[in-house]
Amino acid sequence: MSWLDDMHLRDLDDDQSIEATCMKCQHTWLQSPLQLLLKVDHRDVTLAEVARELKCRRPHCGHCGARLSLVRNEDTSGFVGGMP
Repeated sequence: MSWLDDMHLRDLDDDQSIEATCMKCQHTWLQSPLQLLLKVDHRDVTLAEVARELKCRRPHCGHCGARLSLVRNEDTSGFVGGMP
């Protein structure tokens, strides 16, 4: 199981962005979780389901399936590995 299976779309903040990359043509775009919530029928959808169903925005591609990553906000810090 990955973090995409554990995280739901409703868990994300409205101002947070999702970076999506098409699996076919490698086109990258930023997606708002608020826009995705308006499109889905129910709010209990995981990010893995979003990744499978997200359609590429590039003209003449239209491939369903994208690689997702969360864009870090200014108020959060990056991960620092190691034991304290």
